[in-house]
Amino acid sequence: MGFNQAQQEAIDHKEGPMLVLAGPGSGKTLVITNRIRALIEQYGVNPSNILVITFTKAAAAEMRQRFEKLMDQAYLPVNFGTFHAIFFHILKYAYGYKAWAVSLVNNQ
Repeated sequence: MGFNQAQQEAIDHKEGPMLVLAGPGSGKTLVITNRIRALIEQYGVNPSNILVITFTKAAAAEMRQRFEKLMDQAYLPVNFGTFHAIFFHILKYAYGYKAWAVSLVNNQ
C-alpha cells in the first residue's frame, strides 16, 4: 500500500517520540503500526522499549491486532494501552501503589 508524504514521514521518523494527530479514517492506525514495524526491522529498536498510548481500550486492542497481523502473528512485546492503564501501571510498579476498591454508593 502506498502512503502519502505526511504518512511516510511519520513512518520513517527515527529519533525520539512522535505524536500522530489526524481525523477519523485518515490512516492513523496504519501509520502507527507501520512505524512500529520500521522501528523494529529498520532501526533495531527493542520491541519492549516501544510504548503506544491511545484513548480507548478498544483502540488499543485494535491497534495491537492490526500490528500482530502486519507482523504475521509473531508475538513481539510492544506495549499498547490507554492513558489510564499505562499511568496506573506506572503508579503500581514505580511507586508500589495498591489499588483499593472504594464504593461511592451510599447503602442506606
